[in-house]
Formats: sequence, C-alpha cells, structure tokens
Amino acid sequence: MKISIILPTFNRSKLLTQTIKNIQNQTFEDYELIIVNDASNDETINIIKQFKAIDGRIKLIDNNKNVGCAKSREFGLKQSLGELIVFIDDDDQWDNNKLMEQYNAIMHTNSDMAISDYYIFKNKNKIHKKMNLFAQKFKKQILKRPGPFFQSIMIKKELIKKIKNPFDSESIPSEDWNFFIELSKLNPTISYIDKPLFTWNIHDENQSLNLTKEAIALDYIINKHYDYIKAEHGLKVIASHYRRIARIYEKKIDIINIKKFYTKAFQTYPVSIKNISYYIAIIIGYKHSKGIINFIRTLRRTPNA
Repeated sequence: MKISIILPTFNRSKLLTQTIKNIQNQTFEDYELIIVNDASNDETINIIKQFKAIDGRIKLIDNNKNVGCAKSREFGLKQSLGELIVFIDDDDQWDNNKLMEQYNAIMHTNSDMAISDYYIFKNKNKIHKKMNLFAQKFKKQILKRPGPFFQSIMIKKELIKKIKNPFDSESIPSEDWNFFIELSKLNPTISYIDKPLFTWNIHDENQSLNLTKEAIALDYIINKHYDYIKAEHGLKVIASHYRRIARIYEKKIDIINIKKFYTKAFQTYPVSIKNISYYIAIIIGYKHSKGIINFIRTLRRTPNA
C-alpha cells in the first residue's frame, strides 16, 4: 500500500458520491481511501457502505460523536497503512492525475512533500492560485500568510508523525495554516508541480466562510506561534497578521474587533506607516474613516473589506 487518502465528511451526502467517484477515477490506483464519517445524520453512512461493498480499497471510520474535521483527519491518519498521505474534503475535486503526478514527483526527488497549484471555484469563476513561492521558500512564505491547503499536497507519513499536534481543532477553520507552520519547523524538502491539481469549491457551507470563526482561529494561531514568527520575521509580520484579522472583521462591520486588531497592529509595530494610518483611522472612528481606508487600498491595489 503506497498511498492513504483521508476523507473526513459530515452531512454532505449530496456531494459525497461525486467526491468518491472522483477519487476512483485517479490514474494511480494503489491506494486506500479512509472515509471518516463524523457522526452524520443524513444518508452519508449508507452511501459509504454501498461504495465499500464494491471497492475493497475503501475503509470506513464511523465516529460516535461529531469531533470536527481536524480530529477526524487524526483518526484517519492513525488507521492509515500507506507511506504517503493525501487529504481531500468532501466538496472538493482532484485532477485525475493528481496522485500519479505527486507520487512521481516525490519518488524522483526523494522529497518529503509534493505541492501543486490549485483552483478556487466561486460564482462560476476559476482562480488559479500559484504555489511556487511556497515550494521555493516554504518557511519564509508560510509564516507570512496562509497559502497551501491540505488538498494540494502529498506528504510522507513519517514526517507528519514528527509534528506535535498536527491536527489542532482550536485552529479550525484555518487548521491548514497551523499544520503548515508546524511542518515548516522540520524544514521539509519539497517538490513543486506547476499546475492546478485540485479545485477548492467555495459555497455557503464552507467552514472557512464563517468569518468570525476564521478571525478567532487566525488570532489563536498567531498567538500559538508568536515567538517562532517573531524569531524568523520580526514584529512587522506579526503586525500584518493583526491587520489581516481586522480586515476580516471589517467584512462583518464588527467595530469593536476592527478597533482591537488595528490597535494591536500599531502597538506591535508602531513605526509602520500602514499601522499608524489605520490607528489614526480608528481613533477618528471607523464609520467616518472607512471610505478613506478603502480609497487608500484602491490606490495600493489591495482588496477593500
């Protein structure tokens, strides 16, 4: 058994059949598919059992209670037999050659991990996300901002086992970023595949679209890795993370947290013109200064909140 595929799922019976068939259409066939049913109360378990009855590569883990995607991935890893691990969510799609291309990349270079580009599919539009910088300077880039998803990699299981708490439930829905920060401490060798091999489908049920949870998770991850980020990049990058959280709260018009995190950015790195500008803006009052902030972002060609 060369590859173990870990698929956590919860109440996605309408999407699960398509996802399983997508995996079965892979050109690389020497794998086991571990589906972790996270206490679904729809038709999920019946669908898994139907596929399992005709495909011996499918293994079922049936959680007694809902524990979330991070813990479910952990359960899947413990039951895995493969030397290489890949992850997929129940609403995403792989290119049919994903496993083959990533497997060959790791074998030919003896690298720890293969990473590919991916598509974001939203409102009938596909956005190509390049991962070349993360592949070239992984530690530097991953501490600056989130980038890869679990679904965009293939990784040696022995490397995951060296990570302390790789699937941290407190970091959901940004658990991917926490995982890759932890991974960067091991200085992995990386093979890069210059093409999108999976598509992240954004819809209303995506965990990452819960903005409050995302902001809380990012704050948790930054606090957790504060000393590590500071040692590698200094306080300037930490301040930029606080501004990112503030921009998330801008989307919710959460004035208290907008003020809180722009203030934290300024207090963390007060010599930055950006931090000074945002701090002045929130002192004036966000409702009055929002137009100015968005005008500045337009000039700098950065997205408005």
